[in-house]
Formats: sequence, structure tokens, C-alpha cells
Amino acid sequence: MKKIFLMSLLALMILTGTCGATEIKSANYKGDFQFNYPEVTTSSAIVNAKINQRIREEIKNFIASAREPNPSVTATTSYEIPYNGDKVLSVLLTEYVNYENSAHPLTYLRALNFDVKSGKPINTVDLKKFSKKISPKDLTRKLKAHAEHEGIALYPEFKELEKLPDDFYFDEKFHLHFIFQQYEVAPYAAGIIDVDVDA
Repeated sequence: MKKIFLMSLLALMILTGTCGATEIKSANYKGDFQFNYPEVTTSSAIVNAKINQRIREEIKNFIASAREPNPSVTATTSYEIPYNGDKVLSVLLTEYVNYENSAHPLTYLRALNFDVKSGKPINTVDLKKFSKKISPKDLTRKLKAHAEHEGIALYPEFKELEKLPDDFYFDEKFHLHFIFQQYEVAPYAAGIIDVDVDA
């Protein structure tokens, strides 16, 4: 009876994704671009499917957006995993695109976050379950302080954020970071702006 109970408990843990750590391995896009992206393995096949499908969707969206304005394009991706915990997985995808005859290349830093128990993507509405509450007003204050400290000149017309950016991630200390893409709140020369709200 004890053996049956232990086997049942193990099966339940595997089905619910509560057993084992999230493993990451590199995968490569098979096509005309050099795309490197993560492939996730947890103890749950359902969770794996959800997370990996969302990552592949992001790659497909990037391919479509890169080709749309100009088919003569060089595009690459790379990734890093800033946080891999028992509740949350954060993935950072660096998307680089350089169009023929363009003034300069563009780089985007896309952040994908997942609840590793369910495989569901974590968006800004879900943040309160995993981190302290932050408002657009609070983030505006943090952004301006970061810009001043780093010597970044924000656009003169920028006053306040109306909503939280979609791109955010957790670092190894579980600090929450928000990402502002090139041209979003400052000129191209400022690059991608990464604000650690827990610093």
C-alpha cells in the first residue's frame, strides 16, 4: 500500500510540474537566419509545450517583422536566462536586425517570463503575484533617476509613463527590471535602457 501511495505521489508531482528544475538548452532556427533561442524542459510535458510554444511564437513574430519592410535584411537572435527559479523563469531574447542601406542596425531586448508551475506567461497584471506592486508613476520616477545617474538624455517631451512596459524580467537576485527599447523614451544613441526598480 505504501509503495502504491509513493508511486501515485510521484506521478502527481510530475503531472503538476512540481518535481525537478527547469533545464535550458540551445536550439537553432532552421532557415536563412542565424537564430539561437532557448528550449525549456521541466518535469511537465504540458508546461514544456506552453513555454516553448510562446518562445517559438516570438521568433516567428520577429522573422515576420524583420522581413516586412525590406526582404534584404540580416537578422540574428541570442538569449540569456537572468532568472531560473522554482516559481518563475525569465528569458531575455536579443533580436538584432540590419536592413540593407539603413543608417544603422536595430537591437531589441525582448523579455519573456513564465510561471514554471503552469507554463503561463507572466504579464504586468500578474506581477503583483510575484513582486511588489509598482505603478507607472513609480517607474517614471525610477526611470528619470536612472537616466540622470547614467547621463542619459530622455526626450524633452517625455513626461510620465501611461502604463508599464511589456518587457520586464527578474535578475539572479529576483530584482525586477523594466526595459525601454531604442527610441522608446530616448534617442537611438541612448541604446536600450534597463531599469532595476529594486536597486
